[in-house]
Amino acid sequence: MTRQRHAYLDGLRAIAALGVMVEHLFGDLLRQLPSATGPMNTLARPVIETLSLGRFGVALFFLISGFVVPFSIDGERPLRHFAISRLFRLYPALWLALAVLTATAWLSGDRPSVAVVLANMTMAPPLFGQPWLSPIYWTLFVELVFYGLAALLFATGLLRNVATLLALSLGLIAATVLPVQLRTHGFVALPVQYLGLHLSFLFLGLLLRLWLVERRTGAWLAVSVLGLAQLVAVISVASFSLARGDHFIVEGLAPVLTAYLLAFAVFLAAVRLQRPRSALLARIGLISYAMYLFHGPVNAAVYRILPLTGERGDVVTMLACIGLTLALSWLVYRTVERLMIRLGRSLSTGREAPAAYSIALKRLR
Repeated sequence: MTRQRHAYLDGLRAIAALGVMVEHLFGDLLRQLPSATGPMNTLARPVIETLSLGRFGVALFFLISGFVVPFSIDGERPLRHFAISRLFRLYPALWLALAVLTATAWLSGDRPSVAVVLANMTMAPPLFGQPWLSPIYWTLFVELVFYGLAALLFATGLLRNVATLLALSLGLIAATVLPVQLRTHGFVALPVQYLGLHLSFLFLGLLLRLWLVERRTGAWLAVSVLGLAQLVAVISVASFSLARGDHFIVEGLAPVLTAYLLAFAVFLAAVRLQRPRSALLARIGLISYAMYLFHGPVNAAVYRILPLTGERGDVVTMLACIGLTLALSWLVYRTVERLMIRLGRSLSTGREAPAAYSIALKRLR
């Protein structure tokens, strides 16, 4: 997958990242000033109640990851290369963001425990019964589990087996839906989690790759079946989620359902047309991971100087949040992400670490 041929995917990443940012800006406004009647509240409320831009962005990110990431498992030692590349691609920037969050919490007097910080550093705090330092980061664990499943499928020769991928995806959906239905009808109080349903969207992206790019037999049918199953699943858990307030369904079924449908339509159109072809969006897409990690702390810092009011002046506050996030994300990408990506590539080929670091640093200059 050459950068030139698939530059439109970076454009999609930019759209997804900006959607998440706008959703959180509007959400912050409504949470901080729930009864304000200013023009910005008047604008934010119907937007959030009509379309969950955050869920749209997350779904789009999941589809892109499923479409791209499993097929980066290649080379002479593919699983080693995949593990090292994912480690160096994701963890250093995350650790920097966690350091910022930890320092901010200490300064505000809300000091996280060592156990919480260490669990967050693994990118899997749910496995240790610990909360995320930022609830925004919940998608990282979903991605991490997907990487493990993709590696397992590759090792068993099933990564491109359409029937296996469909069966696994439907099983993951059932792992979410069945406990909800059993609880709803008073049978068995099994633990409820939405991990399986989220993972199914990553596998939908993988199946879309097999259909649209590799033209695998039956892939289009698998995409249709899985898409329909996801639609039914979201509808079937909506009332339970709203009643329990577990944040899978927040404002209501309509905005979440619209978000998923729109993400699928946008992704399908983008792959078919290989659009958007925008240099600006492609550049923003390159820094989308840093945007995801750092827009929360940036927003909080900006609010201290330019607090939200619900009035037209909030436009300045929101533009400041977006502008500073873009600037910081570009800095993080240039000084941390790009260096670590190149270092990871060098290490995965078997070079010694000091030499690999020197080469990667020289390329940045």
